[in-house]
Order: sequence, then structure tokens, then C-alpha cells
Amino acid sequence: MRRVIFNQKGGVGKSSIASNLAAICAHEGKKTLVVDLDIQANTTQYLMNQPAEALELNIAGLFDQSLNFRMFSRDSIEYVHQTPFPNLSLLPSSPELEYLEGKLESRYKIYKLSEALDELDEHFDEVFIDTPPALNFYSRSALIAAQRCLIPFDCDDFSRKALYTLLN
Repeated sequence: MRRVIFNQKGGVGKSSIASNLAAICAHEGKKTLVVDLDIQANTTQYLMNQPAEALELNIAGLFDQSLNFRMFSRDSIEYVHQTPFPNLSLLPSSPELEYLEGKLESRYKIYKLSEALDELDEHFDEVFIDTPPALNFYSRSALIAAQRCLIPFDCDDFSRKALYTLLN
């Protein structure tokens, strides 16, 4: 099952929810993958206990590979890292996502994440996708790739209005 945790409002707990729901599934013995699409890379740092920059193979590399012809391209599974927690893996974020977004949009690569997750389905029982606090290329590609969407929000007036806007 692929689930995206999305809200275009920041600070509502998307990264915490994605990490903790994934940890629960992993603890229950399910092979679980977390995909971190947020440039802030909080999920990556939390699950790997190191900055995103320290991880050479990441989601930016996976996307970048789709932009350029390569004689020998990597399989999607090569970008996945095992976390220190049993049954819990991570496709880490990267600050380079910021620079790739325009190129990916102009080349119509919105389905690349879905294609990569199709390849990874045989390796994982559960997939959680953490998204940035914006309705941008990455969150749209996550919404396309997911089977379920969880929208966390605060119980205040601004959050309620943002939720209504999102649902519309």
C-alpha cells in the first residue's frame, strides 16, 4: 500500500507522521519504505541520523537519471538505504531537488516516481511518502504515485481554510 502524507501547509507534522507510521509497520514485521520528497530532508535526517548531504544515492539521483541518457542506469532499489531500524528503508531526500524541479517539469517526468515505486513494489509491503509543504511537482508526483492520501492539519481557522482549499 502506498500512502502519501500531504498538506501544502507546513508545520502540521507530515514528516513525524510519515516516520512514525512507517516505524509502526516495520515493527509489525512489514517491509516498509519511506520516500522523502521534502527538500528540508527532516525525515531523512531523523531516520538515518545523518544529514541528507551525506547520502550519495538519493531521490535527486533517481530523478536526475531520468533526465539524461545513460548507458548503464541504476535500478530504483540502488537508491534505497536501510535505516538502523529493522524492516525500515529510506529513499532519502536531497537539497538538489530544488534545482531539478524545473527540469523535471519541463520534461514531463511527473510519472517517474510512480514508475520507480512500481519497480520497488516487489521489495516492500508498505510505502509512506513524505512531501514538501507546497503543491509543487514533487507533491503532485507523490499524489499520482500513491493509493491513499493522509492530510494532517491543525485545528485552527487558518488550517481549516487551507484544508478546504486543498480539497477543492
